[in-house]
Amino acid sequence: MPVAKPAKKIPPAAPIAEDLLWGGWNTCTIAAAVELEVFTAIAHGKTTAADIAREVSANESMLRRLLDTLVAMKYLTRKGDRYALTPASATYLVRDSDLYMEGGGGFARGQMMGWFQLAEVIRRGAPLTLPGGPEASGEFFAMLVKVIFPFGNAAARELVAKLGAGVRARIKSVLDIGAGAAAWSIPFAQAGRATRVTVVDMPQVTAVTRQYAEKFGVATQYNYIDGDLHTVDLGKERYDLVILGHIVHGEGRERGARLLARCAEALRERGMLLIAEFIPNDDRSGPPLPMLFGLNMMIHVPEGDVFTMKEYRGWLKAAGFRSVKTIRTPSAPSPLILATR
Repeated sequence: MPVAKPAKKIPPAAPIAEDLLWGGWNTCTIAAAVELEVFTAIAHGKTTAADIAREVSANESMLRRLLDTLVAMKYLTRKGDRYALTPASATYLVRDSDLYMEGGGGFARGQMMGWFQLAEVIRRGAPLTLPGGPEASGEFFAMLVKVIFPFGNAAARELVAKLGAGVRARIKSVLDIGAGAAAWSIPFAQAGRATRVTVVDMPQVTAVTRQYAEKFGVATQYNYIDGDLHTVDLGKERYDLVILGHIVHGEGRERGARLLARCAEALRERGMLLIAEFIPNDDRSGPPLPMLFGLNMMIHVPEGDVFTMKEYRGWLKAAGFRSVKTIRTPSAPSPLILATR
């Protein structure tokens, strides 16, 4: 077998080494810090390695090395022997924060275990199977929606702020499909106290939705439908806004297109559909994050994938939407889609 010859000018090895050999180290480091409650301890006033170690019941010498690595990674700052939180770690990694990524450490480890089997998934041509059936699926999503709440909620806040006052005033009735912890609908409820939100999700998940609606002061504005989004009656011309916050990637092409059509039927005239997703460019050559998320779906969901704007525009046009625009927000990994019926 012929051996590939290296290029005459040898390219740097570091980028490949960082991805292949060391890429998972960042994840494991932050996951360990979250599991140890390091960020919460600092928020509670424990700022030296000795104090933090006592607070989290850890070895002081080893913890100091973890803390210094977190400084190097820009998750902490240090002045003398005292550590402090960065704005990002204070917002997302402290248990007391409204936007805490609850369960993030455990989720990160679980995700990595699935990714370790990517080659086998590709060989077999089939995703991994979640043991336990629908009950286990409900429990998994009840955990997942807490982890991802901060990112969706931050992007939704940014979107609501960008919408004109006239648009916001028209939104009196919202349908949040696969709502999770209501990350995407809570800012709309907060923006209009007369706005009512109907949530559709599995019973294990709507229990979490209720907690977050209460936490953010909008519980009285929410109604709940426990059930499968594929079989629940979404109604006809009932809502001013329908939200699909990272739902379509789990549906696949055929079911995804059908879901958009059902959303169109549920909307009133001039009603809007909000879609938040990881969206690759039309020739699927990037950006890296949507493409990686597509592999993540391939590992776990038989029909799961990421879809291009060209595909979304085609589906939305076929569903009867008159206009489709995209809105960029700092917290969303891809532009948000806002389609008007």
